[in-house]
Formats: sequence, structure tokens, C-alpha cells
Amino acid sequence: MINHIKNLVIMLLVFSALFLTSEIWFGYIDGTFMDVFARGRAPLVDSEFKRDFALPMRIVTGDGSQNFRIVYGGMRRENQVFNFSDDILFRALSRDDTPLLEAPDFGYILSGNVIIYEYAFDMPVDVFMSAMGVHSSVLSAALEQFDKIVFAPYNNSGVNVYFHNQNTEDWVGLFVEGDEFAIDLRVIVRLESRSPYSLVYFASSYLLEIADSPYNNLFIPVWEAGGHRYFIGSATPAHFDITDGAVMNVIRANVMSFFDNPSVVYDVPTAGGFAWADENTIVRHFRTNVLQHISYRRDLRNSELLEDFARALSFIYSRDLLLTNDFYLAGFREQGNERIFYFEYILEGLPVIFSDDLRGLISDHTTSALTIRFRDGNLVSYTRLAYTFTICNDVTDIANRDLPLYILYSGLDLDSLESVTLAFVAPRLDPSGSGDMSLWVNFRMEDGRSAMETLR
Repeated sequence: MINHIKNLVIMLLVFSALFLTSEIWFGYIDGTFMDVFARGRAPLVDSEFKRDFALPMRIVTGDGSQNFRIVYGGMRRENQVFNFSDDILFRALSRDDTPLLEAPDFGYILSGNVIIYEYAFDMPVDVFMSAMGVHSSVLSAALEQFDKIVFAPYNNSGVNVYFHNQNTEDWVGLFVEGDEFAIDLRVIVRLESRSPYSLVYFASSYLLEIADSPYNNLFIPVWEAGGHRYFIGSATPAHFDITDGAVMNVIRANVMSFFDNPSVVYDVPTAGGFAWADENTIVRHFRTNVLQHISYRRDLRNSELLEDFARALSFIYSRDLLLTNDFYLAGFREQGNERIFYFEYILEGLPVIFSDDLRGLISDHTTSALTIRFRDGNLVSYTRLAYTFTICNDVTDIANRDLPLYILYSGLDLDSLESVTLAFVAPRLDPSGSGDMSLWVNFRMEDGRSAMETLR
């Protein structure tokens, strides 16, 4: 009898251990020690990736000397500004003070220490708040969308956080009290200004004597006499190894990460490239070095925008193992039951844009570096320009065009000039070739027209 009781107790303990283990791996145990242990550490796909939706396209920092640094931060949080700004944003959104609705003195802000977040699209306030983990804020009642966030110390008492909508010219300001935050902001931007390799930008209001206005103010790179020397970029096909003549076998081995079970994958006859499939997935590799993943798996689930975005990043990081370059969110579109996210590449803190020749070559398959599509919450396609970008540390070039002078005498309508962007230009590559990338400048007008110019 006693032995039966012992066996029963042992079985109960085993089942309890299995249950607790499963809960630790797959969920939370409310009100227990494990809940305390895991508090604030939700699964990555449900928390950290959603947060990344709030990351800007680029960060501008100014140290009060009219010198500015610009960095395209991307989806990987490796910039010290991120951690500081993330904390300030959460504090600002959590306050219930009456917001400031008057436009600030933008010229005064630029003359001091400042951090500016710039987005590639109009950011919906409700989605932004959700990404930041804030359920309610006075910001949502005052503004629907924004494309810029400005962080500026207010004396030594705290930091003003301004949300700006360039299209409507609306401003909403929130204040974060604390002298330590004002001090930290000044320290961070001064550290950024000491980066020995970063380019120096000046505000167009300072260079071209345009009125200090955020609506037509641009940041223009300026270098000393003799130009700016920089390392050349290199572009190579991501899925091709020039040491192996069996192109198809090399690519096949490199795309197996897109399949759940590579042992059941079969070759699919196709024209103009290679393709492989299993019962749920087909992966194509076109001769234009465009990779396409199509999924036929459906579970008819409904989802929110941020959930699809988080699953997009989770898929990219876990499946596309040969993706080595960072990228930023360049835009998204919701149409009917579909959501599409567009990402662009970053190299050494600068964006990578397509040359006209490359754009024409791949236009049948993609217009962005990475495009991922959802339908009814199901991931249905992922398309990527399968290039790998690196810097050739032993090869340099020089940018010597006087951009402020060029802009003044170019005949460009300065009031309609929306952006001046330094970027590496990706060339058109043969399947087994490689190419160099130089630094160019891209002028974009408000009507969407753009023109690329060499800096030599």
C-alpha cells in the first residue's frame, strides 16, 4: 500500500515538473515565482520586434555648434541614442500633462543640443503608442500622425519632446522632467559629434540663409577643401560562391533555411532561374539575384498591424540566414485584407539605393530591398534583392562636390526640395559578378521626383 502511495506521489511530481517546464517554455504562470522571474520579458516576437516599428529611418544629432551627424540606425539597436530616446519617449507618452500645441522656435532648437528622429513615412500615433507599450496618452487626442520627433533639453530641468507632422504643420510637445535627462542628452550628442569617421552636415537655414523652418530645412553634408575621403562599398550576390562552379547546388544549399524539412524539398523546373518546393513553400532564385519565398500555408487568423510586423522581422531573422546587412522600415501599406512592409538596406550608417540600371532589371519582381506581404494574418510572400554589401577597407574614393554651392545654382526649387540624401548606389550585377559602390547624393522633391548625382 505504501509503495503504491509512493508511486502515485512520484507520478504526480513528474507530471507537475513536466507541466511547469512546459509553462516556462511556452507561456507564463500567473501569480507564481515564474511570473515574477519573467516579468517584462515576453517572447521576443511579441515585444521587442513590435517595439522596432517605432524606430526611425534616421537619427540627426546636433551638438550646438551648427554641426550635425546623421546615422541610419536600422532595425538592430546598436546606437547609443536609441536607449536614451526610447526611455524618454516612454516617459513622455506616459505623462498626463496638457501638451504644448504651438510650434517651437526651430532655429533656436537647432542652435543647441538636439536629437531628431526622422521617419520614412507618416507614423500613425495609435500604432506608435502601441509599439511603445503605452495604452493611452494625451498625444493621441492632439495628433493623428507625425514624421519627425525632436528631443531638446529645456534649460537644466528636463527634455522637451516635440512630435511634428510636416504635411499639416502641426506640433505637439510633451515634457519629461529631470535634470539628469537634460544632462544625458547633452553628453550623448557630444559623444556622437566626436565620431572620427562620420560626415558633418549643416542645416540649410544656416548655409543657404533660408528661414529657420522645419518645413523646408534640410541637412546638407559639407567637407573641407579637398573633399571627403571614404571607403568604397562592394556589392556581391548573396547566394553565389564564385569558388564553386555548380551555381544551382550552391544556391540550393543556401536557401534550405526557408524550408521546415530540407529532406523533402524537390527541384521545380523553371525558366530564368532556379526553384525548389515542398508541400507548403516554393523558393525561387531569379537570375537577376532576386530571391522570392512564397508560402501556401494558411490558418485563417486575424491579426493586428504590429503583430504582422513582428512576425515579418521574426521570419526574416530566422529564415533568411544569408542576410547580413541591416535595413530600415521604409514604409507599409494596408489594402483590403493585405499588409505589405517595405525595407531598404543600410551600409555603414548610410542608405543603399538602387541605380537606374538595377531598378530596371529587377522591376518585374521588386522595387525595395526587402518586401514582405501578409494576407489575413498569413505570411504569403517575401522578396529580397539577394545582394551582400560590404566596405572595402583598402580602397577609397573622394567626394569633392561643393553641395551648398551646387544647390544654390542648380535651379532647384528650394521650397519644394524635400530631402538631400547621401547614399551608396547599388549597381546591376551579373549572377557571378561583383561591383563597387560609390557615394552619391539623391535630391528628392515634394512631388516624388528624385535625381541622383555623383559626388565626384
